[in-house]
Amino acid sequence: MNTIKIIGIVVLILGLVGLGVGGAFVGMGIAKNNQISTALRAEKVTLGISTEDVSKGQVVDTMSEAQKAADTLTEHRRSIAPTYSDLLAGARFDPTNATQLTYAQGMNLQNYMYTAVIGFGLAQSIIANGAFMIATGLALVVVGFAMFKLSKKTS
Repeated sequence: MNTIKIIGIVVLILGLVGLGVGGAFVGMGIAKNNQISTALRAEKVTLGISTEDVSKGQVVDTMSEAQKAADTLTEHRRSIAPTYSDLLAGARFDPTNATQLTYAQGMNLQNYMYTAVIGFGLAQSIIANGAFMIATGLALVVVGFAMFKLSKKTS
């Protein structure tokens, strides 16, 4: 067996592996994106969504909506106190203080929304990486196949 044929087979196999791994990445990214959207829909958060869309049953379930909700929560929270330290004014957290409790709950929901934004971003990155692997895998399959065909002509 000549060297070009062996290299062609190796490149072809690597291309097929790239296609498989890329497809798996795209599938995992889409599944994670859907999982985050479903979890957000279950919470029924409408913060940052227009009144018209809320009346249609729309809730926060996309990256941009979660970002807008988190930013709105940040504004609301900072209207109570600019920072957590300012809120406490050197004292300890008092769970019986309604203002401190409201601030802390705002932080929790804000963190949930920002975590969703990060999750969506990661899912999109995984999908993009998978698409690149698929494109690279296709290129390798074409090159490997061409090399394999070329090896038959040179032998």
